[in-house]
Amino acid sequence: MTKNIYALLVGIDNYHPDSIPQVPPLKGCINDIKAVEDYLRERIVKDSEWQLVEPEDQPWILLDSDATRQAIIDGFQQHLCNADSDDVVLFYYSGHGAQEKAPEEFWELEADRLNETLVCYDSRTESGRDLADKELAYLISKVGRNNPRVIIFLDCCHSG
Repeated sequence: MTKNIYALLVGIDNYHPDSIPQVPPLKGCINDIKAVEDYLRERIVKDSEWQLVEPEDQPWILLDSDATRQAIIDGFQQHLCNADSDDVVLFYYSGHGAQEKAPEEFWELEADRLNETLVCYDSRTESGRDLADKELAYLISKVGRNNPRVIIFLDCCHSG
């Protein structure tokens, strides 16, 4: 039986030019994602038991301007949520991480009263915002409903 790998790879070196304040660029995030993609493709070729699921209607690799908040959410909901109990889900994020004030409802969970966040390409634009850890946990829980093996890599500040 073929086993599927559902991957969502996100790498951001350069953030939206209209970000306020400007988000400093990073070096190596896109290279990280390309290395992970190469590894997955090489591993798949070596082990015929596995198949990398590459949807035609939904990008599974989001680099720089493609890595908007909505695109990441859509990647979870429209791609990763299709995995079932025989599959593996891989979410890999390489970019800036940050913190934001937690709403009062979460203060008992957050001793420092801060949420950890992923800084998406458009997070710091006028209408943008980060992807908070609570939102990420919700998206992961939706993926987990069909019991796949879930692997998450967060290569960013405040990822702990």
